[in-house]
Amino acid sequence: MRGGTSKCWVFEREQLNIPGYTVDEVLLRLFGSPDSRQVDGVGGGTSTTSKAVILSPSQEPDTDVDYTFAQVGIDEGKVDWGSNCGNCSAVVALYAMDRGWVRPQADETLVRALNTNTQQQIVQRVATPGGRWEPELDTMIPGVPFPGTEVGLGFVEPAGKTTGSLLPTGNAADLLMVDGRFVEASMVDAGAPLVIISATTAGLGETDFREWGLEVLPELENLDAIRRVGAVAMGLSATPESAERAIPKLAIAAPPDSPGEADVQIMMLSMGNPHPALAITGSIGLTLAAGTPGTVVERALKSPAETSLNIRTPAGIISTWRSTMDGSEIVGSVRTARILARASLPLPPLPAAKAQAAESARPSQSKETPMVQLPHETPNNDGGNGRDELPPADNELAELADPPQHSRRTVLTAVGLFAALGLGTTVFGGGLLRPPVTTADGDYAGETIKMVIPLAEGGGTDTWARFIGTEMVHFVPGVPGFAPTNESGGEGITGSNHFATSAKDDGTELLVSTATTVVPWVLGRHAVKYSFSDLTPVLVNGTGGVIYARTAAGIKSVKDLIGRDKPLVFGGISATGLDLTTLVAFDLLKAETTATFGFEGRGPVNLALQRGEIDIDYTTTSSYGSAVEGIAEEGKAVVLMSFGQLDAGGKVIRDPNFPDVPTVVEVYRELHGTEPSGEKLEAYKTLLGLTYTYQKGLWAPAGTPDEAVKLLRESAHKMASDKAFNAKADKILGGYPITADAQLPARVAEAYTVTDATKKYVLRLLKDTYDIEVD
Repeated sequence: MRGGTSKCWVFEREQLNIPGYTVDEVLLRLFGSPDSRQVDGVGGGTSTTSKAVILSPSQEPDTDVDYTFAQVGIDEGKVDWGSNCGNCSAVVALYAMDRGWVRPQADETLVRALNTNTQQQIVQRVATPGGRWEPELDTMIPGVPFPGTEVGLGFVEPAGKTTGSLLPTGNAADLLMVDGRFVEASMVDAGAPLVIISATTAGLGETDFREWGLEVLPELENLDAIRRVGAVAMGLSATPESAERAIPKLAIAAPPDSPGEADVQIMMLSMGNPHPALAITGSIGLTLAAGTPGTVVERALKSPAETSLNIRTPAGIISTWRSTMDGSEIVGSVRTARILARASLPLPPLPAAKAQAAESARPSQSKETPMVQLPHETPNNDGGNGRDELPPADNELAELADPPQHSRRTVLTAVGLFAALGLGTTVFGGGLLRPPVTTADGDYAGETIKMVIPLAEGGGTDTWARFIGTEMVHFVPGVPGFAPTNESGGEGITGSNHFATSAKDDGTELLVSTATTVVPWVLGRHAVKYSFSDLTPVLVNGTGGVIYARTAAGIKSVKDLIGRDKPLVFGGISATGLDLTTLVAFDLLKAETTATFGFEGRGPVNLALQRGEIDIDYTTTSSYGSAVEGIAEEGKAVVLMSFGQLDAGGKVIRDPNFPDVPTVVEVYRELHGTEPSGEKLEAYKTLLGLTYTYQKGLWAPAGTPDEAVKLLRESAHKMASDKAFNAKADKILGGYPITADAQLPARVAEAYTVTDATKKYVLRLLKDTYDIEVD
């Protein structure tokens, strides 16, 4: 189920009692931990998607449901039981109503849950019009791209549930000694234990709130040190080293950057990383702290807090409220929830050492793989079966989207593989182990090419880079080793910045670029410290794509893009990423569209279009077959145009993979009867070159010897001409050629020249049409 901005697997308590296993072992194995991607389990690889909710009907007269929360570790094999998740709390009422544990009352029903982790009573309100339980998906909240069922959450007398006091130290603010310096912090216990510091303390005092998520990354280790010292001061841990990862949580507070409805702006860290929105248990503590004179939060308010608090978060405004019920103080907020799946989860066999003990505890007739079974047929208090009908899943994978960021990680497994194959890889360098690098002599023998991939493992860019690197080293004289290194974070900006400031300029280190990292550079984002004008291209490779629409939205041809009664809804991931080219195309064509952003990839956008939630989308060539071709053949969608490609003269021509599909420029002529011109056309052509024709590339640092660059470029050119390589490359490169000839520097220099007029136009478009300002 999704609860608020979290995803959690919901179990009934007895389902997790499996002979031979502890509950921790069951959860860790089901979620696929420890593993940063949780690839062999149901975990989502992030702190907000690696959560479990365990429920049972309560035996207490004033409680309907006993609710236990588990934060399942990702990189470490540990389950944290010390806190609650406010977002996941929102699923309790829906599950209890769906299972018939609570019967609907007139118009609205209160579900009383007890969180056993913190002994916190939570009152949940859901709509039951006419005394019927028919949940509606009609409410939106920040940080979630789709609507869900509204759930009002009220935490009853939340202060001191963990430590015994709202202010565990007795002070509104304390000075903590952290690594030899004093740090001011407020420590609050309500909803969840919190350590609250100011933006100035976090090193973000002069930073625009929109950039906090990126600029905070280098400070995470220092911030966690503050949090751990705070845990000791609150009595939650004997030493900083032994403090739990989940509690206390750390929040960074500041006055709002600009006038508006926000009273304060907050970024919270969850399991060591920036939370994409806000932990709702944390919002409870922040609300009470805002009403407590002298706390860091109270001093950051633009005006005194009374009965409500509007908190600006990375995902938008989240509002909380204070009230009383039956003489008890209640602090709460509104969340949404939705059932995502009903499933049976097979538990893999026990290790041999435990299997024998488990066998004696298991009934003799049961020799099957243990199954954790989530109920499929459930009463809904109204005669129905209470289950969400889910459409059949399309198991064919579309293009690999670049996954959300996670911990920076160097992947050396491939290096070991190449060494085992006898390809001469050298993993460890330094003067004691090998002589100085001699890449300018025409021979890379004994060297290792390190390829910095500024995005996470497993995505489309990572797959492309590893394929290119694995193949290219065989064409480089001396057959060097290959060390792909992922440095993810900040939408690719973190790793690219690091490369620009620290990469060796001896020809052994290369940077991978993609549209995700090029567009922020084009926009001149403050956080970008790299410049492609200062790097030297080794090779580039393009892709293509098409724009398609849902026929049920009244789209039969490109002429239906204009003169509409109702604008078409475009589904986007980020206006400052690859989506930008499509937005400029819409503006050039004068297409009547609106946009909703926040999807996690083009796959979810495609599904939303098929469900009728959005009307128009685009897809890249590599995912066209799996995402669009089928629904186009069925008449559910129509392909309107391709983005086209730039030729050597800078003219937009048809995409060779879509020879019968008109380009954006051709569609303009059809719609308006004239040739396009002016700033919009120039901006479109610039972005087309950067994000499609030359979408991905390999770059050497400035100062790399010309001889080394020439050798690498010539090697890439030989690879691009090799028949065996091209036979293998078709699926990865999508039929688009590798360019690494002598004219490459001139072509790239022209394509990567962004005029001030183009930049100003794009920034104006984002601000005026989509209310997005780029710092």
